[in-house]
Amino acid sequence: MRTRAAIACLTAALALTLTACSSGDNSDQAAAKTSTASTPASSPSASTSPAKAGHYASAQDIADALSAAGLTVSKPEKETEKNYISEVGGTSYNFTVTDQASKAAGTAGINMFPNPEALAAWIPLSKSFGGVAVTGDTWAVSLPTSGDGARDNSKQLAPKVAKALDGTVQQ
Repeated sequence: MRTRAAIACLTAALALTLTACSSGDNSDQAAAKTSTASTPASSPSASTSPAKAGHYASAQDIADALSAAGLTVSKPEKETEKNYISEVGGTSYNFTVTDQASKAAGTAGINMFPNPEALAAWIPLSKSFGGVAVTGDTWAVSLPTSGDGARDNSKQLAPKVAKALDGTVQQ
């Protein structure tokens, strides 16, 4: 109970902070959606993602890139419950991603953030809960960490996901 309350408070505080800091101008978001993977997106600071991280306009684009790299992925399904990502104006998707070495598949997530700042705020939150993720310009692939060996499997899979997406491992 205490953990849920702490998570709820952290999420609310972070969402309020991001809401207060974001501008009402959606032109950057619209421009980002029309970019292609070969077009450089406006890049966040080097600490949140690499300068060359690929831009993906949708969760399906990310799943397709992972599949093209030889990973086994399921179709992303939109998350319907409210969460941090939806509170900051983004969208979350559930899917699975495995490779030949993965022993146990778990539910992973693709998080599409409205801007680099929302992603940058999410990274330390994910890390504080022991998350293993791969991030790009305004997206994150959050790998499973609960269950027998899930975190260890995700730590082994993360570099392969990062290579496939030209992203950065966060843990």
